[in-house]
Amino acid sequence: MIDLKTKNFLYALFPFLEDVHLDAYDLAPVKLSAGICAFTDGGESTSIPLLIKGSIKVLKTAESGREILLYRIKPGETCIIMLSSALSNIPYPATAIVEQEMEALMIPNELYKTWLQYFPSVQTFTYQSMAQRLGTVMTLIEEITFKRIDIRLIRFLLEHTSERQTILYETHEEVAVELGTAREVISRLLKNLEGDHLLMLSRGKIEITKRQELEKMLLIR
Repeated sequence: MIDLKTKNFLYALFPFLEDVHLDAYDLAPVKLSAGICAFTDGGESTSIPLLIKGSIKVLKTAESGREILLYRIKPGETCIIMLSSALSNIPYPATAIVEQEMEALMIPNELYKTWLQYFPSVQTFTYQSMAQRLGTVMTLIEEITFKRIDIRLIRFLLEHTSERQTILYETHEEVAVELGTAREVISRLLKNLEGDHLLMLSRGKIEITKRQELEKMLLIR
């Protein structure tokens, strides 16, 4: 049984849960630690996560081993790939890794399908989630296909640092996954920027030293 405080928090994140009469079901939040693989590519989707706390990153891995970050799941969201897999009875075509310790309410597939059939608020949440995430993935495709990787890298560095917080604690591989390219490409571009004295590289760390110069590069290019 879900306690009243947790229930109210769930209702704030997922208002449709009030309509489905949550107390009628034996459901409880599930917790997973950071770094755990929550769902694997090709696995069967038996339940649909409603994320309460933490974050999950959803990745697609090519045969070559290269990874691309499709999107992140934040509190108040679900995984639309898992949702579509559950509704269509096909294997989960991605990998979901817990990025920050997570807590989620796991809704069995058949139960969610019943809710989807009878409750308009569940339908609205489902369709809005799919539309918003489709927009995210379309933007990712546009970025990868039409925009130069050096510009995307500079923008990424600026967005993930600030005047006060000049250090980004990520490896070249992690940045490459975020931007959907090869680690070697990111390493080469970062080395070039370091050679221009715009940043400093060390193990697992990128320090921005001339932020204004990087900002000017975005305007020029």
